[in-house]
Amino acid sequence: MYERGSKIIRDARVFDYDYVPDKLIGRNEQLDTLELLFRPLAEYGRPCTAMLMGPVGTGKTAAAKCFCRDLSEYCSVKGSPIDIIFVNCRSRNSEAAVLLQMVQHFDKGFPERGFSPDQIWRALRQHISNEGKDMIIVLDEVDVLLKKNSMDLVYQISRFTEGGPSVGRTVSLIMISQEPLLNMLDEASFSSFRRANSVLFDKYDRDELREIVIQRSNVGIIPGKIGDEPIDMIAESSAVYGDARMAIELLDKAANMAESEGAEEIDAEHVRGAEAMIYSTVSESKLKTLDKSRMLTLLAISRAIKKSRYINITAAEKTYAIVCEEYNETPRKHTQFWTYVQDIEKLGVISTVVLNDSNGRTTLISLPSIPSKVLSEKMEALLEKSSKEAKR
Repeated sequence: MYERGSKIIRDARVFDYDYVPDKLIGRNEQLDTLELLFRPLAEYGRPCTAMLMGPVGTGKTAAAKCFCRDLSEYCSVKGSPIDIIFVNCRSRNSEAAVLLQMVQHFDKGFPERGFSPDQIWRALRQHISNEGKDMIIVLDEVDVLLKKNSMDLVYQISRFTEGGPSVGRTVSLIMISQEPLLNMLDEASFSSFRRANSVLFDKYDRDELREIVIQRSNVGIIPGKIGDEPIDMIAESSAVYGDARMAIELLDKAANMAESEGAEEIDAEHVRGAEAMIYSTVSESKLKTLDKSRMLTLLAISRAIKKSRYINITAAEKTYAIVCEEYNETPRKHTQFWTYVQDIEKLGVISTVVLNDSNGRTTLISLPSIPSKVLSEKMEALLEKSSKEAKR
């Protein structure tokens, strides 16, 4: 079933959350701050700490991985290699589970059960001592752990080197969180950190998200299979949340949708389909609130827009006249049609934008989160049901 070659996707791995690009878009300031904070480790072997904080999808995890990768390469060339342990505290949501993963970084066969936390700590210290490298431990989504009052782990890691000369190497700590961390730490753990060690991540703006989509497309999509229009749609849709993960997921789903259809390229319809899979604002209950005139208007818009990103209101109105004739209705004048369009927009089913150009003002209509084909089918079904009920 997988013998057929891909026509759209060149490398699906770039859509994975674990993928780290060679260059991060819009995160130079955060990477520069991390470089400054960890200079003592790189130059003198002293332990360092950092807290990466910001909303979901703002590049915290990618920045940590990118920084650790580059720092590891630098230290290796310098002759003082470091080791990195990365733990996601959402999937490993207890102190024991986090500890266990850290030990299994060195010993894949270390038993899941049968050892106390103190025994696991001793095993970890021994492994780090035997390894002979400085360590960086990265705790991603650490707020999940701290909300369970699991602060002893953070304290123990931040004071790891105080275990005495038997440890032999330093252990640095990077914590990643969607929420502010300082208020979650107890006094003992807090003393190991400073406010200056906080690295803040803001939401991405539209232009940054567009660059991220282009970057992933250049690697993951076959050249010539996605144009500016679907890229702009993905950027604008994900910019509402400032979320790079959403942008990458939209690109992934749109690409797979185009692939499954045997399409020649990714178009606006595939992006709308991807949006509908993730967070469609169009529900049956909304559509059922429309009267027949507005249903005909929406059907006309969905038919006219097809695979385009936008249509102007003139094209929609022409299709509306054809649809009214099909359903034996008299089309209303332009002013009334525009009222219908505005009413439908208030439901969140369509979006409009007014542009000024050399020919005057032009109103463009778009479908934010549903494929035009799907919406057409829904409206045709509702109109048919309405017609049957009217005949009873």
